[in-house]
Amino acid sequence: MTPSTGTRNHQQSDFQIEATPGLEDQHRAFTLRLRKDCQPESHLEEETFQRYAWAAFQVVRCRKLETATEDLWIDNPESAQHFSQMERVKKMAAALERRADKSMNELRQLQRDRFAAYEVYAEHCVMGKDVNIPKSLPVADIRKSDLGRTNPVPFLQGEFDSFYPVNRQGAPNEPSALSA
Repeated sequence: MTPSTGTRNHQQSDFQIEATPGLEDQHRAFTLRLRKDCQPESHLEEETFQRYAWAAFQVVRCRKLETATEDLWIDNPESAQHFSQMERVKKMAAALERRADKSMNELRQLQRDRFAAYEVYAEHCVMGKDVNIPKSLPVADIRKSDLGRTNPVPFLQGEFDSFYPVNRQGAPNEPSALSA
């Protein structure tokens, strides 16, 4: 179970924060700094942001632990236990980094969809329609696929040809040749 699902491990990690003095304040300060940068708006974005903030905070803590275990191993390179601890901590840090990256990408996608939904909503308002767009709808992807289906080239081709007539060889005539 992971903190992202809000199950047993999340409760254990809350206990761990409460058991370590000052850690809760560090986490709160870290989350507030990230909140200024990420600016989640909806509940869905907030949940995703909380997963990201927790994983990023754990990465910072894990990197400190990684440095400590590397120092222990450097002091005693023959110790298989220190080498094993160092390897486990590195794997744990990598897993936490992947979790943080995944949460950040999910948050970015939600925010991209939010801004695309603003555009779609504004277009519907111009047409006189009131539409509720769900926060979970991948509006950016839908919008991208719709824009890919419409081809503006024929329209632009007609506009281009009206300004610059084409000679018999197919090359546009120069304005100086047209006036002569």
